[in-house]
Amino acid sequence: MFRRVLRGRRLSEQFLMCYTFGNFYIINIVFAVQLLHISNFQTLVLLTVVLSVLIWSRVNRISLRKLIIKNAEACRKLLQGSMGIKGALYRVWQKFIRMLKYVISFFYCEVVCNTLQWILAGAIAAALFWVYGRQLILTYGYRASDIPVHLNWINQMSRGNLFVSGVYPFGFHCVVYYLHTVFRVDTYVILCLFYLVQVFFIHVVLLAMLKMLCRSLYFPYAGVLVYILGSFWARQTYSRFGASLPQEFGMIFVIPSIYFLIRFFQTEKENLKTKETKLTLGCFAIAFSLTLAIHFYGTMIAGLCCIGIAVGYVFRFLNKEYFRRIMMTGIISVFLAVLPMTIAFAGGTPLQGSLGWGLSVINGGNSDTKQEEKNIQEEKNIDIQNMTIEEIAASLNGDTESTGNAGNAAVQSQTNTPVITEAPNPSLSEKVGEIPEKIKNVWNMMAQRLREFIINLPEKWCAYAVLTGIGVLILLGLVFIIFRRTAYGEMLMSAGFCMGILTLLLCAGNLGLPVLMDPTRCSIYYAYLLVAVLTLLGDGILYLIFMPRILRVIRNAAALGLTVITVAGMIHQDLIKTPDFLSGYVSNGALTCLTNIIRENEDKTWTIVSANDETQMGLDHGWHYEIITFLRKLEKMDKDTKVIIPTKNVYFFIEKIPLDYSVVYSGSGQSISKKGASQNLPNVGGISMYQGEGRWILMSRMYYWAQAFMEKYPNDMKVYYESEDFICYVMPQNMYHQYNFAIDYGYNQVQTQEAINS
Repeated sequence: MFRRVLRGRRLSEQFLMCYTFGNFYIINIVFAVQLLHISNFQTLVLLTVVLSVLIWSRVNRISLRKLIIKNAEACRKLLQGSMGIKGALYRVWQKFIRMLKYVISFFYCEVVCNTLQWILAGAIAAALFWVYGRQLILTYGYRASDIPVHLNWINQMSRGNLFVSGVYPFGFHCVVYYLHTVFRVDTYVILCLFYLVQVFFIHVVLLAMLKMLCRSLYFPYAGVLVYILGSFWARQTYSRFGASLPQEFGMIFVIPSIYFLIRFFQTEKENLKTKETKLTLGCFAIAFSLTLAIHFYGTMIAGLCCIGIAVGYVFRFLNKEYFRRIMMTGIISVFLAVLPMTIAFAGGTPLQGSLGWGLSVINGGNSDTKQEEKNIQEEKNIDIQNMTIEEIAASLNGDTESTGNAGNAAVQSQTNTPVITEAPNPSLSEKVGEIPEKIKNVWNMMAQRLREFIINLPEKWCAYAVLTGIGVLILLGLVFIIFRRTAYGEMLMSAGFCMGILTLLLCAGNLGLPVLMDPTRCSIYYAYLLVAVLTLLGDGILYLIFMPRILRVIRNAAALGLTVITVAGMIHQDLIKTPDFLSGYVSNGALTCLTNIIRENEDKTWTIVSANDETQMGLDHGWHYEIITFLRKLEKMDKDTKVIIPTKNVYFFIEKIPLDYSVVYSGSGQSISKKGASQNLPNVGGISMYQGEGRWILMSRMYYWAQAFMEKYPNDMKVYYESEDFICYVMPQNMYHQYNFAIDYGYNQVQTQEAINS
C-alpha cells in the first residue's frame, strides 16, 4: 500500500511506519463495522480489501480505471486470439523475473550486507523465546486474573455488543476480535498466545527506534539484550509480559510516538511545508491516537514524554510554525482516538469504571486507588517504626527541637490546656542553608524509589548511577550542541528530560505531587524507557570519543565489542533472568481438555461443569455450568432435588491441587481432601468463591461427588483426562433419558467437628 512512500527509507523506519498504520487501519475498520452493527466475516474482509486497494492506488498514483482497462484489453486480445498464450505467459514471466530480481536485491542489501546485525537480531529473538516463549510449551494458560473480563468483552463484540461494560479504550479488543473473526481462531486460543506477539513487538519497536537515533551501529542491540536478559530488573517491571493485556499492547505505540515527534522537531524550518513533514506528523498522530485507543496509561506516558521532548527542543517548540503544527496534530490524534468512544457515549453507552477514573485524574480528581493508599500508609507505618520517640515528636510538631516539643506535648496532655509556642522565623541565610539538605533528601528518596521498583540489586550505587546518568545525558546533549551537532544534542537532552519527568511520576506520592499512576504500573514503562535512555547515553559517549567521520568504523567496532562483552559479562555473573512459568489461573489440563472437547464434539452438544473460566472460553461451541451453582443445588438433598444438564456429553473439570487464583492462604498448594469437602460452601459473591481456600473447598466437594456418582454409574461415567494436578470426568447421556446428577455424596450437609475429627 505504501511502497512509493517507503522507498529509500531505512528498514527500521519502514517497520515503524507500517506497523503503526497497520494497527490503526485494522482497529478503525473494526470500530466502523461494530458501530454500524454490520460486523461479520464478510464485511471485515470486504472492507479490508477494498480500502487497501483504494489507498494503494492513491498513494502509488495508479489509476484504477486505467489499470482495469489495460487488463481487460489484455484479456480481450487473449480471448480473440490476437495475443497468443505464449505471449501472455511471456509477460507474466517477465513480471515474475522483475519481482524476483527485486527480492534478491533487497535480500542482498538488507541481509547479506548486514550479516552481523541480523546475527544480533537473531540473538534478540532467541533471548525473547528463552525468557518468555517457553511459556507456550511449559504453561500455556493465561497468567492474569482480568483476562476473563477481556475475553467476555471480545466475545460480546462477536454478538454485536461493542462496549458491553461501558465505553473503554477497545483497540486491543478490536485486534483480537479481527484475528478471531477473519482467521477463525478461537478467542481463548489467541489470548493464550498473543502475549508473545506483544512481547516481540515491544522489544522490536524499541530496537527500531534506537537504531534510528543512535550513531553507533551495534549499540542498540546491547540495550535491548540487557533489557530482555537482565535479572537485575525488579520483577514487576516485566511480570505482566506473560499475559495478553491491553496495557502491554498499548506500550508498543509509545515508542513510535516519541520517535516521530523527535523526527518532526529535527526538521528544519524551511522544510515544514513539505510532504515529508506532513507524513511525519501523520505518523505521530496515528501512534499517539493508538495509545489512547488501547489504554490510557500508555497515553499518560506518551504525553509526559512529549512534554520532555518539547523541553529539549524548547526553542523550536515555542516557534509559531512548529507550535501551531504540533498542537493541531495533537488535537487531531486525540480526536481520532476518542471519536468511536464519543459516538458510543452519545448513543447512550455509559463510561466504564476505569475510564471514568482516568478522566477524574485528568480533571484533577482523586487519583489514588485504595491499594495505593494502603501502600502509602504501610510505608508511613514502617517509617514510624524506625523512628525514635524524639523523632516522632519532632515529625508531629514540625519543630527541629524535638525535646522541647516533646516536653510541650507532655505538658499539654497533663493539663489539657493548649500550649502556644512561637517559632522564630528563619532568616534568609538559614533558608538558603536548608536547600542543599532538602535536595539531598529528595535525591536519596529517588534512589530509594528506584531500588524498590526498578533495580533489583543490593548495591545502592546502581540507583544513584541511574539518576546521575540522566543528568549526564542532558549535559552531554549540551556538549554536542556546543560542538554544533545540534540535532543529536537536542535529541539527547529530550531523552534526559523525558526520563526526569518519569522519575517525578515514579516518586510523585513522596514529592506531594498528584499520583497519576501507581508506582508498580509506572515501573513497567520506566524500566522500558530507561533502557532507551541508557543506550543513548552510551551511544553519546562513544560518539563523543569517535566523532570524526573517519573514525566511524572504529566507533562501530567498539560498539560491537561492548555489546558482546556486556552480554558475556551478564552470563558470567549469573545476571540472566530465570522467570517462572506458573499459571495460577488456568491449568494445562483444563486447556487441553477444553480444546479436545471442542474438536471432538459438535457445537452445543456438550456442557462443562467447572469454575468460572470456561464460561467464556467455550462460549461459541458449548455450554457451561458453574461448580458453585451445581453444589448449592445439592446442599440440601431431598427426594424432589433434581439437577438435569440436557446435553449429549457432560464434562466435570476438577483440580486435584486447586489453584490459588491470585489469593494465597495458609494451605496454598494442598491437595483436595475430605477435610476440605467437610467445610461450608463459600458464602461470597463474584470471583471470591473461586479464590484461595474457597476454591479448595469447592474442588474437594466436586471430587467426592464425582467419586460417588462414578460408583453409582460405573459403566457410564469415565475419566476423560487426568494429570498430577487435574482430572476431568465425562458422562455421556441419552437425550431421551437424562441423568439426575443430584445424589447424596456424603458431604451435602456440613458435618460436625466431632465427625470431621473421627
